[in-house]
Amino acid sequence: MRHIAWFGAVLLAFAGCSARPAFQPHVLRIADASDPASLNPLLAHDQTTIGYDLLVTQTLVGLDARNHLVPVLVRRVPTQANGDISKDGLTIRYRLRRDVRFADGVPFTSADVAFTLRAILDPRNPVISQDAYRRIASLRTPGAHTVVITLKRRWNAAVRELFAESDFAFGILPAHAFASTELSHAPWEEHAFGTGPFRVTHWRRGGRVVLERNPYFRPRPKLDRIVLEMMPDINSAFIALRTGGVDTMMLDADQVSQARALPGIRVLRTPLNGVMWLTLQSRSGPAADPLVRRAIARALDIGEIERRYHGLYPRAASFIPPVMAGYAAHLAPPRQNLARAGRLLDRAGWHLVQGQRMKAGTPLRLLFVTEPGPLAGIEPIVQRQLAAVGIRTTIKSYPTAIFNAPSGPVRGGRFGISADGFIGGSDPEQSVVFACGQVGPDGNNIAHFCDPAFDALYADQATTPSPARRKADFLAMQRSIAAERPIVPLNDIVDFDALSEHVHGFARNMLEYPVGAEAWDVR
Repeated sequence: MRHIAWFGAVLLAFAGCSARPAFQPHVLRIADASDPASLNPLLAHDQTTIGYDLLVTQTLVGLDARNHLVPVLVRRVPTQANGDISKDGLTIRYRLRRDVRFADGVPFTSADVAFTLRAILDPRNPVISQDAYRRIASLRTPGAHTVVITLKRRWNAAVRELFAESDFAFGILPAHAFASTELSHAPWEEHAFGTGPFRVTHWRRGGRVVLERNPYFRPRPKLDRIVLEMMPDINSAFIALRTGGVDTMMLDADQVSQARALPGIRVLRTPLNGVMWLTLQSRSGPAADPLVRRAIARALDIGEIERRYHGLYPRAASFIPPVMAGYAAHLAPPRQNLARAGRLLDRAGWHLVQGQRMKAGTPLRLLFVTEPGPLAGIEPIVQRQLAAVGIRTTIKSYPTAIFNAPSGPVRGGRFGISADGFIGGSDPEQSVVFACGQVGPDGNNIAHFCDPAFDALYADQATTPSPARRKADFLAMQRSIAAERPIVPLNDIVDFDALSEHVHGFARNMLEYPVGAEAWDVR
């Protein structure tokens, strides 16, 4: 699972104005607020940067706009039916395409896949999520166009996660372009290239990234160039869209109706495999008590929070959204019940004293941490609603880079409530962030929730050969989280992209990643 990186939410008021958008044929200008620290796909920490990295480097297996697995650098997606996955599920054979070249003309081979794996596992590289690749017992390259992976044990999600468009999409790096597997500050990054439809020709940090067509990519991309224009805030991005300075931008909820009213602009809606929620710290502090967590869920009026986003995002009931296989359609979203919240707090020993919940002379106070993004702006709503049942909160906001960092407040567990959310991968397993083994600075279990029964279900879904049993495992895990409440689900995530009428073919998949960029055009 990946933390979501978005533009900050700022309400704009540009009603009644118009502009005639300018455009450059075959040049797509994108407003980008991610300002990446690295263009290396192994070092990217936010969803937006990961997506743009996929324009340059490619995975072996991808995901199309209908969220189906598709071969990218392989001739076919490995399955047991086609013989590329062994009957015991331990061995996966990838048959690489023979017609692929890197943007410098060097042929792509199995040696590049092997190099990328070594780089992922190199402890000198700050790769956030190595867990999937540590499940590999061996990677062999019996030929220039064959990669054979042997797993330590059966893993049902392997093909959807290893070298695939998943929660982290690790594009294959050109081994010949690096002196070693230590990636930090490698010269390659200044002019990054891979097998993707575009290559980086210019990067002015804090300014712009220019991608030009990979001359060896087939089919030939329709765009000559993609320009990522770094924007300081969403005001600047929206002004640039209105005045023709950019051709597309990702909108926040405040801007969707305004964008739809602009002449020459259309809005693309893409449901994502993601959920916005409040994470409750389950390891320490008052929220370590499940009674307190359930009380918090009962104290919140999520409908009021939804109105903050103009009702654009569907109400969430689980950590797996409806767009994903394994979604528990029978679960009901949490509903406000202040009386019930009060009784739960009383049972937990937190009694109301002059409007404040107290236990042994200590007030019930929680640190509420936030970042810029789609949940920015809900802090005073949540603070007021919790105060109604005697829970006091202190709000502290962090820049996204600090908020999501391995040493940051959420991964370190230094909070009581966190306003965040996740976009998972193409397998429902990648929406599960509550296993005990995912606790820690390199894991995504920022709630620090740990339950042996839940872990047993999580382990079983990974190895069972029965699809029906695997689905039952996911349903049971969702019921467990709904009961224990390490999170309070708010809304399922939907992407809104504003596109100039001159932009054609632009698409994303449920992971927020670009799809079919070679077919994009501006004309």
